[in-house]
Amino acid sequence: MRFRASQKMKAVLIQFLVLLLGCLFISVQANVSCPSGQFAFKNRCVLCHPTCAECEGHELFQCTACGSDEDGRERFLYQGHCRAHCPREFYHDRAQYTCLPCIANCEICVDGNICAKCREGYKVQSGLCLPVPCGVGQVQDPGSGECIDCETGCKTCSADDPEYCKSCTDGYFLYRHQCRHHCPQRSYEEPSRGVCLSCPESCLDCRSETLCLTCQTGHFLHNGACVNECPQDMFGDARGWRCQPCHASCLTCHGPGARDCDRCNGWNHPIYGTCPIIRCPEGQFFDSGTDDCRYCDVSCRTCSGPTVQHCETCATGYMLEQQEAVCVQHCPLGFYGNSSSLQCERCSTNCEACESGDQCLSCKSSSYQLFLFQGSCWSECPDGYFETEKGTCEPCDDICLTCDGSRTQCLECRDGLFLENSMCRDNCSVRTYAAEDGTCRRCGPHCDTCTDTSTCTRCTFLYLLLNGMCKASCPEGYFEDLDQGVCVQCHESCATCSGPLSDDCESCSTLAPKLYEGTCSEECPIGTYYQTTSMECQECHQTCALCIGPEPTQCTRCVKGLALDPNTMMCGVTGDSDCPPRTFLHANQFTCQACHRHCQSCEGPGPTDCQTCALPQYLHNRSCVTECPVGTYSAHEEADGVELGFCMPCDHVCATCSGASPKDCLSCSPGYLDLLSHLCVRHCPTGYYSTGHHCEKCHVSCEMCSGPGPDACIVCVPPQLELQGTRVCVERCPPRFYQSTHTCWECHTSCKTCTDNTPQSCLTCDWGSILQEGVCYPRCEEGRYYSQNEVCEACDESCKHCSGPGPESCVTCHTGFGLHAVNRRCVRCCQSDGPAKNCCLCHSASALCLEAPVSPHTQVEDDEMNLRSRVYQHTSAALPAALILAVVLALGIFALTQARARKRLCWRQSYERLSGTAGARPDPRPMPHGVPEPEDSGDDADVVYTSRDGSIYRRYGFIHKPEPEEEEVDEANENTILNRA
Repeated sequence: MRFRASQKMKAVLIQFLVLLLGCLFISVQANVSCPSGQFAFKNRCVLCHPTCAECEGHELFQCTACGSDEDGRERFLYQGHCRAHCPREFYHDRAQYTCLPCIANCEICVDGNICAKCREGYKVQSGLCLPVPCGVGQVQDPGSGECIDCETGCKTCSADDPEYCKSCTDGYFLYRHQCRHHCPQRSYEEPSRGVCLSCPESCLDCRSETLCLTCQTGHFLHNGACVNECPQDMFGDARGWRCQPCHASCLTCHGPGARDCDRCNGWNHPIYGTCPIIRCPEGQFFDSGTDDCRYCDVSCRTCSGPTVQHCETCATGYMLEQQEAVCVQHCPLGFYGNSSSLQCERCSTNCEACESGDQCLSCKSSSYQLFLFQGSCWSECPDGYFETEKGTCEPCDDICLTCDGSRTQCLECRDGLFLENSMCRDNCSVRTYAAEDGTCRRCGPHCDTCTDTSTCTRCTFLYLLLNGMCKASCPEGYFEDLDQGVCVQCHESCATCSGPLSDDCESCSTLAPKLYEGTCSEECPIGTYYQTTSMECQECHQTCALCIGPEPTQCTRCVKGLALDPNTMMCGVTGDSDCPPRTFLHANQFTCQACHRHCQSCEGPGPTDCQTCALPQYLHNRSCVTECPVGTYSAHEEADGVELGFCMPCDHVCATCSGASPKDCLSCSPGYLDLLSHLCVRHCPTGYYSTGHHCEKCHVSCEMCSGPGPDACIVCVPPQLELQGTRVCVERCPPRFYQSTHTCWECHTSCKTCTDNTPQSCLTCDWGSILQEGVCYPRCEEGRYYSQNEVCEACDESCKHCSGPGPESCVTCHTGFGLHAVNRRCVRCCQSDGPAKNCCLCHSASALCLEAPVSPHTQVEDDEMNLRSRVYQHTSAALPAALILAVVLALGIFALTQARARKRLCWRQSYERLSGTAGARPDPRPMPHGVPEPEDSGDDADVVYTSRDGSIYRRYGFIHKPEPEEEEVDEANENTILNRA
């Protein structure tokens, strides 16, 4: 018994030890330790995705730690992905290679303490995002988060449209969401609230709700109110729509005169509308105190008493002042003498002096400013006019319907034009659209062109258009078309995709959930199995005809010649799992043979039969290569403990690349341009120009440009202005230019500032000229300027006309030279067959020019050498042609000489006398020099000249062939003009 018990104890102990060892073995197997970059899967170490440093699965979203990838690019952990860039509101932590959140309300930051750009509604202040509002007259741009200026005069405005004012700064008044210097007609200024309020209904012009200045037709002004009928002792004067007092003899009257009575004072009754009195001879009046007739004052023709100066009509040379009933030689201020009635009649309302009832000369001074317009005084100028500091109404520019402050500061535009930044444009600029009210309104955030605020048609660069909105990235079910800047819907079978076709899927929808080679289907194709982890159809092992997974070697049927092992579910030659590494199954002999020495696995013995390659070689077109060719990039993954290399194709926009994305380009395919050193685009976006291979950013003043620098603009950034004859954008027009719409146009050469390009439109002149009726009359002749010493001195030899000393004071240039619009230098015009160095491109429509780009010396020298060699080679052949050309030129010169002698040249100079003479000018001193000789004139420039007798002439060229008799008259007239000096 004791022996049997001992045997049982030994058996139990042995079973326990076996069980313990089995558990330990399983525990060890379950805790396989894998090296960095790999993870444990079914007791094996499997390579992580190439972007991961550590992972918990082989997918790109299963990373647990990041670092530098195989190409040396830093990657940072964000929601299981190792990304090259952290998303908005996160920053790169290079110590841990993770994306950490920015501080509160920060959109872009450089670390966890300093913010570079805040969310909408917040502003960067000392590196923090604080809800600090923008300054007065500014609003935060919802797109960039920056403070942008409201429209002129706005104190606060809408973030969606800075031209939509909510309140105004001091000196401006809010009217229909615009801030104006003065309120328009039918409204008045409310200074305490800074707004324009409507006048009472019958008021045409008012100062407050209870103080009308003028009334609408059919209403009469009385004590600041507009009434339908005047009080009993007054009548309605239809000439000024005011209530006027009746004559003292009337109890009531009806007008149009003060003595047109209805009822009389006392017991008298009107006779033919006039209240009678006891008649005395003309020049006398009845004195009730003496019951006798007394003589009127000498100034009276007739009078009515009670004093001798109480006149009714006046003697010759006098006017009746009705208020005091006296005759005066000059009517008092606010009245004018009516030559028909011989009475002093009141000027129109608010008129200080006038020459007739409807022709005011100056307006009254009061607590509010009045403006003179077409003989009347108005508190506001009518539409189409603006108020000047002189108290007059001047017309707006032709393109403005209404304006404020100046003729070009538009508030509304003519039909067909659109208001933007107080200017009327043919088309709205980038990032604005033409609204129905005739204004240019801002598009939504990140939108370049749109049809309204909520419907974008083209987004700013790196933003993508989807359903009229601009997105930083496309949502699921769409892919990014960077060439067109839009989100394009995937094929209906795809959940996510890289293109529009049915085989561009990256993941599948529930309709066809299984992905294989970019195509989604309901079932995996033959020779593949469904991998639930990756949700893709993976290829069976090459030995399997069919397999079920989860491993590719778990076959259900073998290819011909192999047998299925029912225990391992593997196919082999003799029941083994597979041919050994670096061998392949021979189709005829059913044996394993060696691959080519470069192949890691293969399907034949040759170097082009490879299926995989081991690093440092990469698989390309079934061959193993040491470097991937152009158009591919190197990738690797681990299988069965071996690092395998592959050459993967670049995106079609890349010539060379570092990854599969169109954002991983190293160089671009033909027809594409490099942008930001890693992006390839077909066309440079707005704000960039092409160098032939790259897109470079334009100067900050250019919205579109043809090259670097501020002098290569094609379209200016609003509100900057284009300078005529240049590619320069300026904030305001320089001297010698005037503004029209969004361009600075050249003044006439005689003007320093002007309103248009004619010689009669000058506003100011150079020191050496005198302004009279819009014309600048020069003191000196061509080639000289009037110095501070009040003498005429010679211009710099490079100038034909000038305004001062030195080469940068030119006004016009000699033939063959163009005027630089900015620094006023005369620069040699480039010749079509000459070098484009140190010369300018002369403008065909004006005397202005553009500086030509300097070509590289080597190219210029090569061109010159080639030209010289061609000339040398053909010199002998050209000699006969040269002789013929010389004869033709000689005949031509002879003909021109004869024509000049007979004054038959079509370009001969003539002179046009302008209005005014030097004798009428404020400086009576004689001119230092006379008019230059006609042959000194080298071009047809329209220039003003002064002769010695003070007459002003403008020289011009014309094409005209006069009749013989006209020639003699013209010649005599011309000699007379030129000999006056």
